[in-house]
Formats: sequence, structure tokens, C-alpha cells
Amino acid sequence: MTQISETFYVLSNALLLPVMFLLLLSLLRVLIQCGRCLQEFLGRQQASAYRVELETAIREAAPSWPEPSKGGESHQWIRELTSAREDLPRIAYLIEQAEMQWQARLDRLRRIAKIGPALGLMGTLIPLGPALVGLAVGDIQTMSDNLVVAFSTTVLGLFIGLVAGQLVSVKKHWYQSDAALLNFAAERWTTGKVTYV
Repeated sequence: MTQISETFYVLSNALLLPVMFLLLLSLLRVLIQCGRCLQEFLGRQQASAYRVELETAIREAAPSWPEPSKGGESHQWIRELTSAREDLPRIAYLIEQAEMQWQARLDRLRRIAKIGPALGLMGTLIPLGPALVGLAVGDIQTMSDNLVVAFSTTVLGLFIGLVAGQLVSVKKHWYQSDAALLNFAAERWTTGKVTYV
């Protein structure tokens, strides 16, 4: 029984460095995602005027739509959609592709949002063993060092989960809005003769 306990102790301690490495990697990934989200936000801001014009034209069933601008991802999908003309299978395929692409991005962020706190919890629990051992033998320095690692990994893991969760929320709203616009445009495009201004 003692040997088994020692084996578990050694194995759990051996996981500390990989957990800390993965935590740093997750932090890097979430910071990169923050940069991409900011870039996407700026692109959407630049293309917001076109989007309002397009939504108005679609809502009012106008015979002509404004020419898609170069900025904005949803506008690129609109351009692809209109190039499909009356090819209904291709239009359905394009919409499916867009939704799958958006879903893949959200899934990537959701994975980070789940992994961050899980790694933070592991980074909290693993150093508690050596900290308790240090307390038992009166080694306050060892206990203190391990508690610092435990609290630091907790904060880092929660931060990663919090930021990634907020990015999921923001991007989900964007993509739902884009999907609604794309479906509405496809409906209008296939039921009426629409041209560009």
C-alpha cells in the first residue's frame, strides 16, 4: 500500500512541469485569439456601413444590392453566394461551409475555455502534496514555494478560462448574426432577380 501511495505521489509530482508548460501554452493561445478577435472586430467596424445597406436592401426586397465590399468575412460569403447564381445545391453548400467554419472557431475557443481551468486545478492540487510534506517535517520554505506555485496556476487557469469564455460569447453573437444574414440573403437571392448597384 505504501509503495502504491509513493508511486502515485511521484507520478502526480512528475505531471507538474507538463501542466505548467501546457498552462503557458494555453495562455499564449488565448492571447493570440484575443488579437484575432480584435482584428475581426476592426474589420467588422470598417464594413459596418455596407452591412447596414445590404440588410436594408434585403429586408425591403430591393431589385439591386450594393456591391460587396472587400472587408468583412460575411461579405466575402455574400460574394460567393451571389456568384453561385441560381445553383441551389451550391448555395446550400456555401452556407454549410460558412457555418462549419464558424463552428470550428468557436469549438477551438471552447476547448481553451475548458482546458485552462482544468490545468489550473491540476497545478493547484499537485504542489499541495509536497507542501503538506514540507509542513509535516517543518520545512516552511518548501511549503511556501509550493503554495506559491499552487495559487499562481489557479489564477492563470481561471484567467484563461474567463477570457476564452468571453471570446466565445462575443464571436457566437457575431456568427449567429452572420448566419442569419447569409440565410436571409440566400432566400432573397433564390426567390427574386437581384442585381448589384
